[in-house]
Amino acid sequence: MLKNLASMSSLNLFKAGIQFAISTLIALFVLPAEYGLVTFSLPIIQFIALMTDMGLGSAVIRQPDLTREDAGAALALSMAVAVAAALLLAASAPGIQGWSHMDGLSPVLATLALAVGFTIAAAIPRALLERDLRYQHVALVEGVATIGGALACAALVGFAKAGIWGVVGFHVVVQGTRAVSFLLLTVRLYRFDGHWRRVLPLMGFGGWVLASNVINFAARNAQSLLIGAALGASAVGIYGMAYQVMILPLMALAWPASGVLLATLSRIARVAPAAADPSAFGDAVLALSLLTATICIPTMAWIAIGLPFPVRALLHPEWHRALPLIQFLAPLGAAQALSSYNGAVLIARGHARLQFHVNALSSAALLAGFVAALPFGLHAFAVTYLVVGMIVVIGQLGAMIWAAAVSPLQYLRVLRTPLLATAAGCAAAVLCGGRVETWSQWVVMTLAYAAAVLLVSALGRAPIVRAVRGLMPA
Repeated sequence: MLKNLASMSSLNLFKAGIQFAISTLIALFVLPAEYGLVTFSLPIIQFIALMTDMGLGSAVIRQPDLTREDAGAALALSMAVAVAAALLLAASAPGIQGWSHMDGLSPVLATLALAVGFTIAAAIPRALLERDLRYQHVALVEGVATIGGALACAALVGFAKAGIWGVVGFHVVVQGTRAVSFLLLTVRLYRFDGHWRRVLPLMGFGGWVLASNVINFAARNAQSLLIGAALGASAVGIYGMAYQVMILPLMALAWPASGVLLATLSRIARVAPAAADPSAFGDAVLALSLLTATICIPTMAWIAIGLPFPVRALLHPEWHRALPLIQFLAPLGAAQALSSYNGAVLIARGHARLQFHVNALSSAALLAGFVAALPFGLHAFAVTYLVVGMIVVIGQLGAMIWAAAVSPLQYLRVLRTPLLATAAGCAAAVLCGGRVETWSQWVVMTLAYAAAVLLVSALGRAPIVRAVRGLMPA
């Protein structure tokens, strides 16, 4: 498991770095109002891709007796849906622009329809690779696709001066490369024999996964649509930048680790059902949670205290409005990374319906908070997201530790060293002085923070070492 986790986490750290570089490049050449067009568009295309996946990807990974014909039926259905979804979005783009009153949105959405089709087409082939734990192949494809997209973005923004079309080009190139590569790698794993009924058992389980994913997606992405419709493109662009920073730990570590955890636990259930007792999942969940907390909690705390000076020094004053939002949302980003394993554990245990109910309650709470806070502006919106989001995290963690047969006290012990290390880092940063005004002060503060975090982590390294060893193959 550790090898697969390392492959996917390294990939996503690389992707997060590329995304951060692209965001910085865009911030240097594009103002928030223009960036807001893509920020507003991405939840729409992601929602379409999620809906049209129908939960088949997770069902393919978990299905105990999947045949080539079953995989072929799922792939054929997803390819047909991919074409229909892309055409529908392109045709709907002018209407969405009229509804949102965002000039220039229609051509952005119409072009991103290509990315929608490619995303849907790649879902089943990638799931087949994950089912066989071929994460090195997945990481290679994702890495190559990201590099290709980054080069396209840099060329469009830096040389062609195409502005926001660089971001559009990035998404289209990435998703197109993924779709073609995954299809070629799995060509021997599926065969379509014309029997569409083969896909029905997969859709039965996938329906609960889809429902859960949809409401989770709605809670995570509705804010961009609400802000864009109520406060305009500039506000959604500023919020979108803060949101991209908040989800860095999810992108870089938690989401790929969650996929590896689901595939690994599902394989245990298929190959050795006797070993699939919920208590057998506990060690893996605790080990992943400890590693996630060790990396994400100190990192997001540094972002809250260390990022303001570089942003003020390098970016256009319009982007400075994102700083308070980043500081509010950074702690939530670390907490959400920890709770993100909830879905993998519940699905691996066969509790897809319970996952749906947990996500339904969580999403309802978040959406209610969003709607209530929106009239009071972006700052109130971010504070509400932080407060309600932390309550949601606690509920999701409760469901996860129950499904993994882990006691709350065991889980709290996992967080002890990362929290102490982060507190020591913050104390060291404060001792270096107050407001950072120069690059030399910023470097000293950052080094002091890092040294304190590493020192405390080293002193409490025993459980971290055990967690790493526990994830290694026997």
